[in-house]
Amino acid sequence: MNISYSVVIRTLGNSGEKYLRLLQSIARQTVKPESIIVAIPNGYDLDYQLGNETIIRCEKGMVTQRAEGINAASSEYILVVDDDLEFDYDMVERLYRYLVDNDLDCCLPMQGENAKAEDNTINLKYPLSVRIRNGFTGQMFTSRRKSAYLDVLTATAGHKVFINSNKLDNCYFCTTACFQCFFIKTEVAKSARFEEEKWLEQGRLTSYSAFDEPVFFSKLNKKGLRMAYALRVRYRHLNAQAGHIARTRLEDKRIRYYSIARNRSVYWYKFIWKYSDGFAEKLMALVGGIYGFFNYTLFTVAINCYPKYWKAIGALFLGYRDALCYIRGRN
Repeated sequence: MNISYSVVIRTLGNSGEKYLRLLQSIARQTVKPESIIVAIPNGYDLDYQLGNETIIRCEKGMVTQRAEGINAASSEYILVVDDDLEFDYDMVERLYRYLVDNDLDCCLPMQGENAKAEDNTINLKYPLSVRIRNGFTGQMFTSRRKSAYLDVLTATAGHKVFINSNKLDNCYFCTTACFQCFFIKTEVAKSARFEEEKWLEQGRLTSYSAFDEPVFFSKLNKKGLRMAYALRVRYRHLNAQAGHIARTRLEDKRIRYYSIARNRSVYWYKFIWKYSDGFAEKLMALVGGIYGFFNYTLFTVAINCYPKYWKAIGALFLGYRDALCYIRGRN
């Protein structure tokens, strides 16, 4: 089988042997890539190389590096991956077949071990504690109604709606996904013009790009993207945490709360409110935005009521303030 595809990797070069395991996964694919494009910031070095990579030097930033890698590809398809993944030798071939068979623009594997041949269903239920937390923060809901969607955007600017159980061989369309690993038509990925969204990695405390995934896929959804999960195809996340720079728990909270508050608010304005058409959609977007704002804020304040974490709460409201300033500056 011949597949015209490239692998696009963003890295800081410090994932160690977990990056090596990614390279080994790429090297043993049944269908070899035309090129391996590695986007790495200036001043950083790679510990491991296969020897045939195209190295793209750019400014540091999750959005910047992802955009630079995608725009450098010239193949028909690209496999976009983080630098701490591992997968089986036939993953690309299986993703390609799934994409073609279902007439998709983009398809995604699931995280975890590959499903056994005799398995026909997958259980996506989460522990009660996770459902309560994510329900309060407006980030995840569980739907009991029958739906063609596995994972959809909501008016709250949250991430996911999961249906309770799914047949592995069905095609479940989705409108957002995880950025760790996806297989997509190159011209479709480039049409997102992700380089225009560098606001995601800016801000006073931002060191990671919260909400980069829904921004990227929202832009493509407006263009009619057909995307679905290939539930039988899996990858393993080795969790190198190479981009984790916080030195203390307080610093981690401050960066995370600021980034989520700022980027989530701007995302709601740019991709939910502005794209809502008519009174009913505007009302739903407004109610959903208010719901998400109060739920996430009250939950965050409640779990950080200790004096030692008050600076984290301050960072949350600083994120909201900077989001408002950004939105006003865009009007």
